[in-house]
Amino acid sequence: MRADLIALLPELVLTTLGMVVLLAGLASSKRRHGALGAGAVLALAAPGWPCGWRAGATDPAARLFFGMFALDHFAVFFKVLFLIASGLTILLSLDYLERNDYRPGEYLALIMFATVGMMTMASGTNLATIYVGLELMALSTYILAGYFRREVKSHEAAAKYFVLGALSSGILLYGLSLVYGTTGTLDLAVLAAGLKAGTVTTPTLVGVALLACGFLFKVAAVPFHVWTPDVYEGAPTPITAFMSVGPKAAAFAMFLRVFLWGFGPLDGQWRWLVGGAAALTMIWGNVAALTQDNVKRMLAYSSIAHAGYALVGLVAAGRRGPRACSSTCWSTR
Repeated sequence: MRADLIALLPELVLTTLGMVVLLAGLASSKRRHGALGAGAVLALAAPGWPCGWRAGATDPAARLFFGMFALDHFAVFFKVLFLIASGLTILLSLDYLERNDYRPGEYLALIMFATVGMMTMASGTNLATIYVGLELMALSTYILAGYFRREVKSHEAAAKYFVLGALSSGILLYGLSLVYGTTGTLDLAVLAAGLKAGTVTTPTLVGVALLACGFLFKVAAVPFHVWTPDVYEGAPTPITAFMSVGPKAAAFAMFLRVFLWGFGPLDGQWRWLVGGAAALTMIWGNVAALTQDNVKRMLAYSSIAHAGYALVGLVAAGRRGPRACSSTCWSTR
């Protein structure tokens, strides 16, 4: 149990400090942006030491909490990336918040809680753990997208993001229930072993397809991209930058771990779906970007196109199967 808590130390530290920043923001005046921002950046730097220490451990792929959580090199890389992205977002946001006269406490705390969700997604080796991290990240970004309450476009961005995000979460959860109902497990390693040894049923394939659709929404792949231009345009500019890096990288980390490890034996089936989405995403993202007259919408379509390029790597890795990455990314020895 002690080893489990040590592995979870970055998330525990960041959650605790996020609540401290939230309470400090409620107790302080609106003008204390600099002090709260410095505190939030230091809070994001605090989990970096446990991540760096764990990266040099002798066993880089230990699975903890009854196999639901891993702190391997794959997870550590993404966690450090999330902490850097969140820290830069906070530095970009301080002047923005001060000029628009908004309290920074809730804003900074939501960024930190979203980071905790992303870190959980990167370390999850069980579909339930991954889903909890995904919802923590999503709920925080829904609020951040509409944080500027006096802006009509910010309201519209938050409403669209919430409604379509809830729809995608429902699709993902239904796919997860089908996979669990037909295989009897949510553990990715057990799931991969069962799919390799047993007969794959039609409900299992439907569940995998629904999970793929939910994940494709999170990475803003065509045809699940319709929320991205409006949300990127209406959200505060620092949050637009944050969403294009942090949550999207977390979605790809989740995609890689689930589909290359858990559903690796089914790569012949899901590769065609993801490959088709990658092709459509690359084409439509670049074509639509050419017609935009708003910089943030153009960047949104550019982000969509780049998601297609990244999906090509997932498709190519799927041809090699989960063993190709097991020794360096997420082995369970």
